[in-house]
Amino acid sequence: MTKSIANQEIIQKEPVVVTSADGLDSVIGLTHDEHFDMDDVSFSKEQGVVRIPYRRMFHGHPGRLVRNWLIYRIYELDVIRSILTIRNVEEYQVDDRSRIGTYSFNTMSYTNGSLLIKCCEDCDLRMVIHKLEIESRDVEVRGKSRVTHGFLWKSSTGLVYE
Repeated sequence: MTKSIANQEIIQKEPVVVTSADGLDSVIGLTHDEHFDMDDVSFSKEQGVVRIPYRRMFHGHPGRLVRNWLIYRIYELDVIRSILTIRNVEEYQVDDRSRIGTYSFNTMSYTNGSLLIKCCEDCDLRMVIHKLEIESRDVEVRGKSRVTHGFLWKSSTGLVYE
């Protein structure tokens, strides 16, 4: 019981919904450097919806210190499972140049009905949208991941374990 109460504290109570290019920063703030698996991305042409399940590790909640070295520290963090939903999608195209399967979000831009999501490493998701509507919703807290903190940086492999 205590575990589920603690988990509920780190999940967003309400989804973040963006309906204009000016609001993209709020979604970028949640998704930047967070990981997703290309095999889990779905596009329903009939519904006009792209769904991208992703893992939030850089949510700002404290983790457990696992290793403390002179120049960096390794923390174990709870992983928030989230879904990025893009609605009103007419066309969806993936330009996956590296073909590694797991990517992290980098940037998003929306211009003249075109949404571009740039991912690390070398992958772009392109969509033609007749009306911008993007939603990020936390689903559950499940799994742990390790994040390395340096003096001015943080990094993660995106691997999750139970």
